[in-house]
Amino acid sequence: MLKMLSNEDNNYLLSLIKENKMVEAVFFVKENKMVEAVFFVKENKMVEAVFFVKEKTGMGLKQAKEYVDTKRINDNTEHTGSNIISEADEKYIFSLLKENKQLEAIAFLHRERKISLEEAKDYVDKREFKNKISNEKIPYKKGYIIDRKTNTLIRDLNRQRKFSKVVHYIILISVIISLIQFYFLDKTSLEQMLFFGLSIAFIFFLSIAWLALTLNISSLEKRMNKIEELRLELELSREFEIKSLKSNWTLLFCIVIGSLLLWVLPTHINILIEELTYKSALNVIILIILLGFCIYNFFKELKNRKYSLSVSGETVKIFYENKEINSIKTDDINYIEFYSTTHKRNIGTPPTLRIFDNEKKMLVEMDIAREDYHTLTMYFTNYNVLIQDKYNEI
Repeated sequence: MLKMLSNEDNNYLLSLIKENKMVEAVFFVKENKMVEAVFFVKENKMVEAVFFVKEKTGMGLKQAKEYVDTKRINDNTEHTGSNIISEADEKYIFSLLKENKQLEAIAFLHRERKISLEEAKDYVDKREFKNKISNEKIPYKKGYIIDRKTNTLIRDLNRQRKFSKVVHYIILISVIISLIQFYFLDKTSLEQMLFFGLSIAFIFFLSIAWLALTLNISSLEKRMNKIEELRLELELSREFEIKSLKSNWTLLFCIVIGSLLLWVLPTHINILIEELTYKSALNVIILIILLGFCIYNFFKELKNRKYSLSVSGETVKIFYENKEINSIKTDDINYIEFYSTTHKRNIGTPPTLRIFDNEKKMLVEMDIAREDYHTLTMYFTNYNVLIQDKYNEI
């Protein structure tokens, strides 16, 4: 059980905190056997840890929170070795990596900071990968802007609204001109009738375009409001579930194409048996490859739709058929990846999520809804997890 701090020790601890000597305060508290506070932090029970430290040491609530936050930061950096890597060390390592001197960076950590070679290599690999992703710029697309809150490409709504107003005014002017034209219209003149018909057709198609643009703006505004609601919900609660998106169209597509290939394949096999030619052999090989591709995607879709995630604080639990198969802390996640299954993404194409551990082993791959994509992006960004985002659009 925790040993109560004396008034003298308590005053000394408070003086350290006031002087912003958080590391010294941590070691002082450790020496006084604040084991239970450490336990709470490791179990991700931050609220319990804060009140525990406040009760046992007499600290104020703010000071207790600062201590717990410091303990959490120290625990998160323990995997890099017994000594905490300073900001100056990180800058030096970054400069070495920019010059492609990975071995020098590993040797520096091993010799100067007494970190084992394996830990030093893991740290440098992760740092290098983080630098690579950080340097990847979001590609510029005409008509899009970058939303810094979600770090995604969104349509430039202000530009679209201005364009919508211009189209609206053109329609109004065209209607007025057509009414004047109709008033003076000579129905016996073929040229005037043809010009009037073209004017009506122009107004009709322009009205459809304006209506589609207005609906698109409204849809984007609703989606962005939904993202803002998700952000607020995430700030209030760190517990949520992610269900895989069940794509029945993918299964139907694989079944239809696979059935057609199975129907055509025997005919080409018979042709190959009757006359052994290069062309007939190539046709059979191509059909078998396409059939194998359809079967692979069919079973892959069946498997991926059975995954789900349960997130609580820093812990991400992975379920398969509602049975927990893995549990991982955000600190143990090397990076996550979002991508689209199609090269050129359409409006209805969902994002696919991949999670990789520190050994770069893929733990899960699943299609998710767009709302879940934004929720996970904000969640992992909050916990400083590397995100390789190839989807990157609202």
